[in-house]
Amino acid sequence: MRPQRFLYRHLTGIDLAPDTMLLHRCDVPLCVHVDVDPAVTHLRVGGAPENQRDTARAGRQRNRFTIERFASLPRADRVARSRRLRDAVRDHGWDLEVIARALSAAGEDHPTLF
Repeated sequence: MRPQRFLYRHLTGIDLAPDTMLLHRCDVPLCVHVDVDPAVTHLRVGGAPENQRDTARAGRQRNRFTIERFASLPRADRVARSRRLRDAVRDHGWDLEVIARALSAAGEDHPTLF
């Protein structure tokens, strides 16, 4: 069972059918930010058609006409980015400044522009 589905079931008590999807509001593969408050959670229940629409709307589909946001990064760099995010949230909670630094690859001592 994926961590997102486990946390969703744990928080809501709802056991989703296998063909039901949890759709992400963010584009972070390791995101498990689940909350019972719809205004806070990064997940929502949906299906394949909604997922495809979200993918197209966000420009994540991969074909000769589109470019994925991080497709130019080697896989090792994308993995490192996801792990930095995981570690930041684990160590500091949902702190937007810490998360932004983790995603930007700037060190914790490196000041941000804004």
